[in-house]
Amino acid sequence: MELRELGWANLALTQMQSARDLNEYEKSWVDFLHYLDRAWNKLEKYARAGGSVQKHFSEVNRWRKEDELLRYLVQARNSDEHSIQEIVGKQAGCLTITGGIDGGTIYRGMFEGSGRVGNLLHEGNLEIKFHPERLEVIPVSNRGVTYPPPESHLGSLLKTRLPHELAKIALNYYESNAQLIFGELPEMKGQ
Repeated sequence: MELRELGWANLALTQMQSARDLNEYEKSWVDFLHYLDRAWNKLEKYARAGGSVQKHFSEVNRWRKEDELLRYLVQARNSDEHSIQEIVGKQAGCLTITGGIDGGTIYRGMFEGSGRVGNLLHEGNLEIKFHPERLEVIPVSNRGVTYPPPESHLGSLLKTRLPHELAKIALNYYESNAQLIFGELPEMKGQ
């Protein structure tokens, strides 16, 4: 059995990472959410029809309800499918300036919205990063319950709100579980 929807979710992730604009990026995010959920639902139906891996499915379904990342993705997909609310928010581009050991001092400089820095006169260690305009996950609501952006996944802190980074983490989780399930189904062993 080939689970095409996991491949399509992977393609949507690739399209997010190479999107030319925010609209294309958002469409790929929505596609990712739908294909990921559809893949899991189809795999579960297939296993019911031909295998005895219900214990594993019960564990993954529990995580889909309890784990912040997995729960958020399910609810973001549901919110997109069943409401008119946004599931991502636009964040303006910005610069961050961080001082290194013993800090630093900026005497003068020019900082443009494009991230270009010119005529900078400073002392000490500085790290200057440009963060382009981007989409980030935002709280979503479904059936009167609001789900905040995830801050952890399986006990590990998440340091991002960028959809493509969250998608990559989730896709790894689902792909590894799908492989495990395929290996346990008698008719799938050795394929």
